[in-house]
Amino acid sequence: MTIKLNVSLKTLFIYLLFFFLINNVYSQSSRYEKNDDGFKNRLWYGINLGNIGLTNNQFYINLSFMGGLKIMKNWNAGAIIHTNYTYLWQPGNNPSFNIFDYGFGGLTTVKIYRNYFAQLEADKMYISRFTIDRDLKREPYLFTYIGGGYQYTSPRKWSMIITLLYNINPDTNQEFFPLNYRAAFVHNF
Repeated sequence: MTIKLNVSLKTLFIYLLFFFLINNVYSQSSRYEKNDDGFKNRLWYGINLGNIGLTNNQFYINLSFMGGLKIMKNWNAGAIIHTNYTYLWQPGNNPSFNIFDYGFGGLTTVKIYRNYFAQLEADKMYISRFTIDRDLKREPYLFTYIGGGYQYTSPRKWSMIITLLYNINPDTNQEFFPLNYRAAFVHNF
C-alpha cells in the first residue's frame, strides 16, 4: 500500500511539474494572432523510427506516425500511432516468429529553451506475449512517458528531432524496458 501511494505521489508530482512548466511557457509566449497564415500552418506531422535492437536471437524496430496542432508558438499537442516489428529466431528445429504489435496515444511537447523541448506521452499498446502453453497472445498495456528531446531545424519547415522518454507507469515500467529512444522527421514542428 505504501509503495503504491509513493508511486502515485511521484506521478502526481511529475504531472504537476509538467503543468506548471506549460503554464510558465504560456505566460511567456504570445498567442497566434489573427493575421497568422491560417489553420493549415498550425498543423504538424511526422514519422518516428526508434527502439532498434538486436539481442538474444531477437530483432526489433518501432515505426510511428504522428501529427497534431500547434496550440501556441512553443506548445504542440497531437496523436501518435505505433507499429512494432519483432523477429524472434529460435535455434534448432523450433519455429521462428514474425510479430507485429500496434498501439496509439496522445502527446504534447513544450519548447523549453531554443531547440530543446519536454514531452509527455500516454500510449495504449497491444503487445504479443507468450503464454505458459507457448501460444502467442496479444494484450493491451498502458504506457506513460515523460522526457525530452532536441530539434535539428532547417531553413525549410522540415526538421529532425531526437527524443528520449522514460515510462513512469509502475505497471508496465517493471515488465518492459522503461527507456524509449526515437529519431523523427517532422514537418512544421
